[in-house]
Amino acid sequence: MIARTAKTTLTCLSLATTLAAFAPASQAAEGQAISEVPRAVAAEPAERAASAASSFERLVERPIERVTSAAGMAVASAASAATTVATTAASTATSAAMDAATVATAAVFSVANVATTTAVNAATAAATLFQTGRVSFYADKFHGRPTASGTPYDAEEMTMAHRTLPIGTKVMITNTANQRSVVVTVNDRGPFTGGRVADLSRAAAEKLNMIRVGIAEATLHVLPNSGNKQQDSKTRIR
Repeated sequence: MIARTAKTTLTCLSLATTLAAFAPASQAAEGQAISEVPRAVAAEPAERAASAASSFERLVERPIERVTSAAGMAVASAASAATTVATTAASTATSAAMDAATVATAAVFSVANVATTTAVNAATAAATLFQTGRVSFYADKFHGRPTASGTPYDAEEMTMAHRTLPIGTKVMITNTANQRSVVVTVNDRGPFTGGRVADLSRAAAEKLNMIRVGIAEATLHVLPNSGNKQQDSKTRIR
């Protein structure tokens, strides 16, 4: 009986010792689990705060992007407006310059025409009507050939051939069809056929605008003070 009691007591002591050995580890695990709860609870507000901060950043970024976009559009619009204004100003300046050049050119031509008309009128008033009749002009093949004056015929010079007027006489020829006039110098004899009273150089015929028709009705006015009359060889270009 005493032996059973002692054995039971030893068994109880051994069980208590075992429980005592495992108790601290279990309590430590429970304590760790309990301590982790506040950490999680504490971490939750931090995550919410981070999420709120991210949302706030997005909310702030959107107006900034809108402001940036609006600024870009404003700059582009201002650049376009400036380009349009510059183009319009350049076009206006060009048109004004062209108009001014046109007016200046017209004025120059007007003055030149007035001066020419005045000179012709003065020459006509001072000249003596010598003859009327049909005039023609030299063929191109005579260019460079000698004239009755001894000088070669030059198609670009203002000269003419006449049967009786002294060599060197200045004559104003007027085309009666268009009233164009030109002053020429007699340097040759002729024409002797065709019922014509004078042959003109090609340049003089161009001034009278008679190249296409070939022959024109004209008046011959001898100008005063024609200068010294040259002796001629009584011959014409051949």
